[in-house]
Amino acid sequence: MLPVLLGILLSLAVSALSWAGPSYRLELELHPVDALWELEGKAIIAGHAPADLGALLFRFYQGYNAPFTVVSARDDEGELPVYPVDATTFGVPLPLSRGQTFSVTLEYAAEIPPFPGGGYGTFSVAEDVVLLAQAYPLLLPWDEERESWTLEPILSWGDQVVAEVADYSVTVKHPPTWQVVATGEERISGSGITEVRGRNLREFAFVLIKNYTGTSRMADGVEIRSWHPRGLRGAGGKALELCVEALSLYGELFGEYPFPELDVVAVPLVRAAGVEFPGLILAGIEYYRRYQTGEGELIFPMIFAHEVAHQWWYAQVGSDQVREPWVDEALATYTSGFAMANWGLYGELRAYWERTYELGRSRNPSATPFDPLWRFPEGKGYGGIVYSGGALFFLELEKAMGRERLLSALTGYLTEFRWKLATGKDLLSILVEEGGEAVEGVIRDWRRAVP
Repeated sequence: MLPVLLGILLSLAVSALSWAGPSYRLELELHPVDALWELEGKAIIAGHAPADLGALLFRFYQGYNAPFTVVSARDDEGELPVYPVDATTFGVPLPLSRGQTFSVTLEYAAEIPPFPGGGYGTFSVAEDVVLLAQAYPLLLPWDEERESWTLEPILSWGDQVVAEVADYSVTVKHPPTWQVVATGEERISGSGITEVRGRNLREFAFVLIKNYTGTSRMADGVEIRSWHPRGLRGAGGKALELCVEALSLYGELFGEYPFPELDVVAVPLVRAAGVEFPGLILAGIEYYRRYQTGEGELIFPMIFAHEVAHQWWYAQVGSDQVREPWVDEALATYTSGFAMANWGLYGELRAYWERTYELGRSRNPSATPFDPLWRFPEGKGYGGIVYSGGALFFLELEKAMGRERLLSALTGYLTEFRWKLATGKDLLSILVEEGGEAVEGVIRDWRRAVP
């Protein structure tokens, strides 16, 4: 199921190391060319080897959508060869001892296709917006238990990125009439030049916008900004209000939001109502339009309740979103219920969870909320089973152990695994430790096994 890597490429060692995440210095230049945009990039990626290695493994997560070309690779001693592993992944041979520092410079190029491109449309060009998620090579995380790189299959549904947190320093060169909104903190340093800095970011993403307007508010020391086309001022203002309230609430429940700002941007998306990044939320523009006309009254607040929750369950506590999507998606969906309850919408939300869970089960009766992405062919039943079914699982836990004890367990989980990659086993172990036999019974009912 997973790609088989050549031994001469990886030379993976049997010993592993707990290690700090890498750092990224990115230089990105964007040029419009007819219906496409061209991207020229340079990435300097530095860190410490997590094991004795023969190579480093990198992935262009958008490579299935728009082919990336690696122009050159080098370290301090000179040019390095590049070996393809699959359509999105390549290796750079570099013998390293465990703990040894490295710095690799990669130059690359890509064409950004017209919307929708592939996936959710998050690497594409649309009217007045260019979406640029994963527009650079990510160093794959090292899995200590498996003693290998975390190399999951790229599928056309669900979220694909599995990444360590890292520090980012980014320079974006772009047409001067466009504005950059990104993960991290943006600063205009010249005409058509935007600098972005961010610490402990699970990944880096940004959008270019024009003919947009923005509104902002300070909440709990965080600047929250809502960006939207000028004709969607009402929906944009409501999105800001919802994000402010959700962020403050989740901060009270689990601990403060860790970044200095949060941006939410109305953009075209396909097969998704919203997409999360650290400090950045992309929300489907169609739902803004529906809100303006009085439609979609439940889904609009759901977007922001869910995506803001990911600032805790993804941005802070990471996980393998391909092998165990429930670890962040079920937990973010459950967490969204607290915000929806504050807005008087919990009854409708609970009915939605139950209805979509049953619908998902009817479409994919053999799947459970705890299954990997590949158990949902073409996404069949995925949202209903993993998101809604996973939220119902957490509600059963809440009933078995009490809300306060469940929140205590989740706060402990956040504290222990903040800025790390957690597993489902990690989360379930903490829940069992807090809730005992009652929790084991709920898990047994839902998973048909005790963790």
